[in-house]
Amino acid sequence: MKSLVAYYSRTGSTKAVAEAIVDALNADVDPIIADTEGKGMGRLVMQAMLNVHARIGQTSKDVSSYDIVVVGTPVWGSKMSPPVRTYLAKNKSKFKSVAFFCTYGGRGSEKTLKSMESFCGKTAVGMLDVLEKDVKSGEYVEKVKRFATELQEP
Repeated sequence: MKSLVAYYSRTGSTKAVAEAIVDALNADVDPIIADTEGKGMGRLVMQAMLNVHARIGQTSKDVSSYDIVVVGTPVWGSKMSPPVRTYLAKNKSKFKSVAFFCTYGGRGSEKTLKSMESFCGKTAVGMLDVLEKDVKSGEYVEKVKRFATELQEP
């Protein structure tokens, strides 16, 4: 199964989980780059809550050439980040199969993952949420391995 992991990370938590998924799936990776420099977290959360799209750089992978694309976002105000919203909008018609993951500080993960699925108009083959404190402690690794195993099962 040819897999791609696309993610946006501002603080590094989502990146850490993405890298673990890449390793577990032996997947390609395509970081979503957005210009958030100089924007305070409050403003970014407000944009997420208003379902605003963000300007993102050109991604390097053609998602249509992958059997599965795993998309990751931090949770901001119980919403996906604007860069991920933009990525999904640009690519949702090209996904053959999709899975989602998110990192979060305390709540909103289930709502975020379900909204990503709804926004794409495709049923996700897997969803994973990881608390930021588990990223910092390293406790997320086993959870990622289980997630990857589920994605690889027919």
